[in-house]
Amino acid sequence: MSATEGQDPRPTVLVADDEEASQRELRALLERGGYRVITAADGAAALRTLAAHECQLVLCEAVLPDMEGFEVCRAIKQAPATNEIPVVLLMSGDDEVQRERALQAGADDIAIKPVDRARLLALVRVQLRIAGLNRQLNKLESVVVTLARAVEDRDHTSAGLSEKVAHWAMQLGTALELPDDQLTLLYRAALLHDVGTVSVPVDVLSKQGRLDPGEFSQVKRHPVVGEEILAALPSAEQVLPAVRHHHERVDGAGYPDGLDGEDIPLFARIIAIADAFVAMSNDRPYRARRPREEVIRTLRQGEGKQWDAALVERFLRLVDEIDTTSLPKAHTAG
Repeated sequence: MSATEGQDPRPTVLVADDEEASQRELRALLERGGYRVITAADGAAALRTLAAHECQLVLCEAVLPDMEGFEVCRAIKQAPATNEIPVVLLMSGDDEVQRERALQAGADDIAIKPVDRARLLALVRVQLRIAGLNRQLNKLESVVVTLARAVEDRDHTSAGLSEKVAHWAMQLGTALELPDDQLTLLYRAALLHDVGTVSVPVDVLSKQGRLDPGEFSQVKRHPVVGEEILAALPSAEQVLPAVRHHHERVDGAGYPDGLDGEDIPLFARIIAIADAFVAMSNDRPYRARRPREEVIRTLRQGEGKQWDAALVERFLRLVDEIDTTSLPKAHTAG
């Protein structure tokens, strides 16, 4: 990025359009609206430009000399470095098939040519505002992940356990052939499932021996507290049920809501098994790690009572297939 570009406070819009007259019109409109404009005459040039310049939004013609705008959009949305940049496709007609193609390519919106100037400026403002809010939410999520790791670090023996739970939850989810988007959500839910323990005093979490009723009541609140903490995150509605219900039991004797069987969300049933396996397989403040055979025996004894029997069977096959020494390294906060 050049010094001039870095000092320009205006949001930068990339216009990918091979028609010079249309390109000039869009540039003039956007610059009057307070935006900095970069142009590209074909799809390859647009992708090269995005790699070299920081842009906040892309306006892309649906038909370009070297490739369709749908392909350009798809490439932008699939690349980790650019997938959060809003893309608006410029289309010559309001065709339902083309709209569906734009949606499948990941376009954030479309604009019909000839472009209504006021509508286009409003659309650009809205998409930039949405992108800004998404960036703020993503920063918030990283703060919460850091909080989750800091919570683990409080007793100096729990650091990295959530990553291990997430690892095993992902292994089981993959074995169940969950689609990629569901695996991503499962990983997030597993990583954050115990963030609510921030509300539990560390001396209660690390107490050796049986908890008294008051202490156990504090522990039982942590799934609800976790749900409250995570409620503001992006896609929260898809991970909150797993966080709230990961201590339910299939026989209905769990908490906080006493759900049973398949009324317990699938993610929560998966995380419950992964969480139990990791907890028993690692040193905890209140007891030493258990031998592998004892861990497996405990899971089998809990089939159909504490844990989903079919999921336990599939999980234990994974344990046999995967070398447990190949777990991901623990990461501590900070």
